Amino acid sequence: MTALVVAGAAIFLLLGLGHAALTLMSSPAGGPLAPTSTEVRTAMAEPTGLGMAPGLDSTLWKAWVGFNLSHALGVIAVAGTIMFHAIDDLDAVAGDPWFLVLTCGVPIVYLVISIRYWFAGPTRGIIVGGLLVAIGTLGAAFW
Repeated sequence: MTALVVAGAAIFLLLGLGHAALTLMSSPAGGPLAPTSTEVRTAMAEPTGLGMAPGLDSTLWKAWVGFNLSHALGVIAVAGTIMFHAIDDLDAVAGDPWFLVLTCGVPIVYLVISIRYWFAGPTRGIIVGGLLVAIGTLGAAFW
């Protein structure tokens, strides 16, 4: 069961690392996660573009990069926590409610958000990673 959990968590880890890398490869000039519209990218880079509060020492672009990087960090942290506990002693934590929420509940939330707001690639990764993590954890907890 440990191998299933680690494999599933590794998928989430790769999704988080990939998200961070694609974010850092994007700029107001373009990139893999930049809006396709030049006008939108330009407005995002303006200090008052797209509704940012006047006098705010930021841009929508900086806020967008910060959001994406913090999101990626959250996915990396969840994946790392799951991997650590799975490798350390899965049988000891598999039945704990917090670990069941982390390994079964969090992937479901990511899946719902992904279906609603993201792209097909991450959705497929979340389905596969989530199933591996959940099956491995539930198997260790109840079988």
